[in-house]
Amino acid sequence: MKLLIPVLLFLTIIGCKAPSHKKVDEISILTDLNGNSLNLNDYNGNVLILNIWATWCKPCIAEFESLEKVKEKFSDRNVEIVAVSNEDLKLINSFLNKRKFDLDFIKLNGDLSYFKAYSLPTTIIFDKSGNENFRLTGGVNFNTKNFIDKILDIERL
Repeated sequence: MKLLIPVLLFLTIIGCKAPSHKKVDEISILTDLNGNSLNLNDYNGNVLILNIWATWCKPCIAEFESLEKVKEKFSDRNVEIVAVSNEDLKLINSFLNKRKFDLDFIKLNGDLSYFKAYSLPTTIIFDKSGNENFRLTGGVNFNTKNFIDKILDIERL
């Protein structure tokens, strides 16, 4: 019995060893629509409006029109608008080939929980340092004075 306790303790310690995980920057979690790796840190220095969507989500698609309109209003500002989906790359490209949107689209190679998004659409606004400032869930009209003023306030910081 005296020998069994140290052996069990040793096995418990070995079994509790932290699993090895790759760093997020080592994993191609985000790609452009050609499959090239991206990093959200590439947008630092800009306010990033990250719109999480899916091809089957009607409220998501309805938001694209207002996103395109605000994109025009931010054209001379440090504001980037990016739409991200975790669907199959072929499905995203097929969808976008049938509809022409003036937005930047990227692919998430993982679950939406990567962005702590649990409903669609979800839009996350990151400040110029890459920190989340606020988020919106559900269908939104982005082309409103309130939203535009919030983004301009963040952009001025």
